Amino acid sequence: MPSPTREAVQSIRELTGLLEVSQFTKPEIQFQLASSASVGAFCFVLFSDAWTGLQNRNIRTEMHPMKRILFLTAALAALYSTSTKADVTLVVDGGNASRNVLFDRASNILSGFSVVVKDANTRSYLNGTLVGQPALGKVNIHFAQNGATLGLFNLRDQVSEALADNSAAPPQLAVSGAAPETVGIDGSGFSARATLVVPFGYVKNPAKSPNLAGLTNLTQRQAAYLQSASGTLPSVFFGGSSTTDVVYAVGRDTGAAVRQIIDANIYFTGTPSFYTTNRTAYITNAAYNAAFSGVFSSNPVGAPVPSPLGGHNSGALVVADLIVLSNAIGTVSSGDFGTNTVLSYEGYAPTPQNVAKGFYPIWGYERWFYKNAGAGQPSANQLIVINALFNAVTDSTYQHTPGNLFDAGKFVPLGDLQVERTSDGGPITSILY
Repeated sequence: MPSPTREAVQSIRELTGLLEVSQFTKPEIQFQLASSASVGAFCFVLFSDAWTGLQNRNIRTEMHPMKRILFLTAALAALYSTSTKADVTLVVDGGNASRNVLFDRASNILSGFSVVVKDANTRSYLNGTLVGQPALGKVNIHFAQNGATLGLFNLRDQVSEALADNSAAPPQLAVSGAAPETVGIDGSGFSARATLVVPFGYVKNPAKSPNLAGLTNLTQRQAAYLQSASGTLPSVFFGGSSTTDVVYAVGRDTGAAVRQIIDANIYFTGTPSFYTTNRTAYITNAAYNAAFSGVFSSNPVGAPVPSPLGGHNSGALVVADLIVLSNAIGTVSSGDFGTNTVLSYEGYAPTPQNVAKGFYPIWGYERWFYKNAGAGQPSANQLIVINALFNAVTDSTYQHTPGNLFDAGKFVPLGDLQVERTSDGGPITSILY
């Protein structure tokens, strides 16, 4: 907690005419200002010290009781307002399914900020003022949404993320559509708060997939086979029109909730055969070429090649590949469906209504996680910012406003669910019956 400003001390002096400024620099008060976790603890010492000063001047009996109360109230108000005024920085890691909603809500709760954008997942809101909380000072919110699983591990282990303003810092908050237990993390060290439901699914670009025009639905077995045999199967296997073409699966890496939730729902285990477009960085990478028998160096830029990273760290990159690759099927969250054709799964489309009623099964609760103790546990002021952002995201009016970013992302408000599940990919049961 920062020391009170000299102006605050002077204001108390002027109000009372009884205390010297030096009284507020006593060692015991300085210790409280530096180490106390609560304003109350500091104020107790302040009042004790102030009252001792009054007694030493033998004026306690000379003061009217109401004046004593006004004096102490003035001291508390001035010292409290200055002791809590400190800049607050919050680092948010994790999934990028709802990144546009997070960015939108951050701009809603802050005023007077500037924005720095590094890429689709990484953005910083700098030097803002939290609406209704000017005493917090300047507020900085950094988003590094590079994958839900990665975010959970970074939160647990306090691994620094590269931020949009070229700094690096560990997170205090992780956003994830997958539960910690799904990715092998003990969740007991986290506090968790659900914000919304994210549908995940399969999409194709009709402009680049003429042979897949007849494909509108995937069964569980087709979906699992697509992930394991991508790059070898013709479109006719999926209801397409050719026996000589090749269908490619473009997916997310192991750090993504998309990957974890889809794998859990289609009962896929093992390593998927995901594809991407060749890049100069792949062509010149000796390690990649050694691991993949020189496939990158022997193909031109833009050609379909196995993903050397096991998938992308962003849905935006999956969508970018679908613009280039022919006969490709991508796995993304609803926030990245965009203008692509969305495939049904087991006969049901991933609409908010089908998710809410339990017809479409590939979805996950998006939760916010923060540590209960130890390094990385949010401070009191960081929790104020977290709560403000949480309230903005979960606001019922916002989640039910047609045409906004929540609606465009095809997310499902928690209150609309008629079903529930206790584990990712687990059984779906009715809330109503």
